[in-house]
Amino acid sequence: MIGVLRIPETVKEDVLAYRSRVAEFINGETSDVSFRAYRVPMGIYEQRTSGEFMVRIRIGAGLVTPAQLQIIAELSKKFGDGTLHVTTRQDIQIHRVLIENTADVLESLLEAGLSARGGGGNTVRNVSACARTGVCPSQVFDVAPYSIAIAEYLIQDRSSFNLPRKYKIVFSACSSDCGLASVADLGFFAVNRDGKEGFEVYAAGGLGGSPNVAIKVEDFVEKEEIFEVAEAVKQLFDEHGDRSNKHKARLRYVLARLGDDEFKKLYLKYRQSVKSDGLRGDVPDIRDVGSSQTSDGPAVALELGPNVLPENAAGNYSIRLRLKKGDITADDLAKIAEIAEKYSHGLVRATQRQDLILTSVLQDDVAKVIDELKPLGFDIVEDTTTKLVACTGAATCKLGLCLSRGLSDAIEDELSGFKDSDLTIRISGCPNSCGHHSIAAIGFQGKAKRVNGKLMPCYDVMAGANISQGQASLAKKLGTIPAKKIPAMLKEAFETDSLDQKKLKAIVKSYGDFTVGDFSDDLFFDYDSDKPFSLEGRGPGECGAGVMDVIKVDIDEAKSAIKQLRDTQTDEDRNASISKAITSAARSLLVVFGHEPKKEREIFDLFTKNLIEPGWVGADCSKLLDGVLDFKLGDRESLEDISALANQLVERVEELFFSLDASLKFRAKPVTDPADARSDESDAATVDLRGVGCPLNFVKAKLALEQVQVGQILDVLLDDGEPVKNVPASFADQGQEIVDIKQAGDHHVVRVKRKV
Repeated sequence: MIGVLRIPETVKEDVLAYRSRVAEFINGETSDVSFRAYRVPMGIYEQRTSGEFMVRIRIGAGLVTPAQLQIIAELSKKFGDGTLHVTTRQDIQIHRVLIENTADVLESLLEAGLSARGGGGNTVRNVSACARTGVCPSQVFDVAPYSIAIAEYLIQDRSSFNLPRKYKIVFSACSSDCGLASVADLGFFAVNRDGKEGFEVYAAGGLGGSPNVAIKVEDFVEKEEIFEVAEAVKQLFDEHGDRSNKHKARLRYVLARLGDDEFKKLYLKYRQSVKSDGLRGDVPDIRDVGSSQTSDGPAVALELGPNVLPENAAGNYSIRLRLKKGDITADDLAKIAEIAEKYSHGLVRATQRQDLILTSVLQDDVAKVIDELKPLGFDIVEDTTTKLVACTGAATCKLGLCLSRGLSDAIEDELSGFKDSDLTIRISGCPNSCGHHSIAAIGFQGKAKRVNGKLMPCYDVMAGANISQGQASLAKKLGTIPAKKIPAMLKEAFETDSLDQKKLKAIVKSYGDFTVGDFSDDLFFDYDSDKPFSLEGRGPGECGAGVMDVIKVDIDEAKSAIKQLRDTQTDEDRNASISKAITSAARSLLVVFGHEPKKEREIFDLFTKNLIEPGWVGADCSKLLDGVLDFKLGDRESLEDISALANQLVERVEELFFSLDASLKFRAKPVTDPADARSDESDAATVDLRGVGCPLNFVKAKLALEQVQVGQILDVLLDDGEPVKNVPASFADQGQEIVDIKQAGDHHVVRVKRKV
């Protein structure tokens, strides 16, 4: 079967070779760590439930044929859970596939002209485009052929699957930027300059942690030059991306390190080099991919609501199918494919809002399509409610912090009576921004916040984004709210017409007051969960990320206390803010040293031993600890005289946090000569971590390994389940060698050789 995207021979070879690698893994000939590094770039991720996997299918430019949709639906029913998920990058995901079935899925997709290769990992990801390019009346020209050609060019080269981090490319057909080129690693805007069509080019944008708007690197490139541009940016990224720290590895961090002017100079240097040396591999034809349609007859305005959209070809219409949370059952998808084949005379499109669009429906057929969609639950005319976009969240994603889909359901229930089809609320369960919260009119970013010594599921509230060519700006944080309070907050905002940034900020502040002493137990439980909120379930290789999350909770709390100090007038409140800032800052980095203390005096003792004495913070910080203890004992009346020093402590702790490398070691230099070397609290050859949960078990194991010489062996005793999966994977990510993993009764012994 021939699809829109022509699969390169190298990708076909890799897909067909995958089956033998699965067999090796199942037979125990390949470790879990080694196999994970292989399967993730093939587009296969392990899900929250152990043993279940997600297959992420590339849908080039969001364009898929009805016949391909039928195949995807069949595979979901046969090998998955029968529910497909449309992502914010126009991919389609099959969920809950057993590992032994993943080869069958990949090979069946290949026969259908589809591939998951590059659906994950440090690769060239799906090259996306405006969902209605080719049929939109506002477009400069159809960009789908260029999106497809760039993808075909890049993924033929196996080096595109071994980059410092992901490389995302977007094409937008006009300045409205429905494709989101303004926040891509590489973004192309269709332009017409003096009668000549081409592209304005932007680079180094991105969402996730530390989001950034892309900067313009080319005022105009001709259509055929897009390959040179994409290759130049790829080579720049490959050579200058930070492979040692995946949290700072995206292209936008290269921009931050160099500055705008130096980045542009470096890009132009690579562009010239590519022009001189020539392109790598075959250069695909830029061809008609069936995304543009023509018809005869006058255009007639149809008063059928915002989901029936006129096209640039007179008499043709697009019909938008709004999917709840991007999900659709396999049976419904198959039926939609039948309807598209019968009426649309074109391609089905996946959108960045997690919807599907049927295009090029003739005016006389619009009513028929609407009627045939009703039994599937689509009320095309009446569905004008606020659109909710949500990532999969912690329910299935191993990176998720909060249950974003549960929040989406709760918001939908609360706002069911409100109609605002122009507004999109975006929800991400963690900072990775799969829900695109940073570009939302109203967005929510999941986070953990420590309240009264316990972790509470919360969200940062974002608002005010503007995404357009050359004028883009990200949403601004308005505050933080407990997850369970968000639906009520939004309802009040809708009822009082307070959706503009200023009014909304006031409402957020009232719902995000964490100074209240008593909090209901329900606030410490996430949606659809009967367990207190925790970081349990972070996936293999993500132990280090879990540690970073715990640290950030305390640093954010300390910074918030400092901010409150600036806004607070009463002596009582000021003293409380200073005390809170010092305690939170002192506690934040202790997890790096294998400690998770609860009591204040224990926090201060460990802070002295692990940070003051080794010289990571100044010796004068002892005054802060003594000051808080004396104040609480009634031996001093105020902490005002140490407020400036408290602020310096918070800044230094955050500096140390940002300097942590993948091995959880500080890159920053000590401020004073160490008073004592770090103590060795573990056996030099064996460390028993049975009963110690993630991520603390990884930290303790890492500290123990630091006590042995390079080339020596450490045996780590771990419990079954998540510990024995996560800790070895995290060590492997740091470059250590996993020599052996053996079961010993009710636990496992992981043998690690120190390599670095």
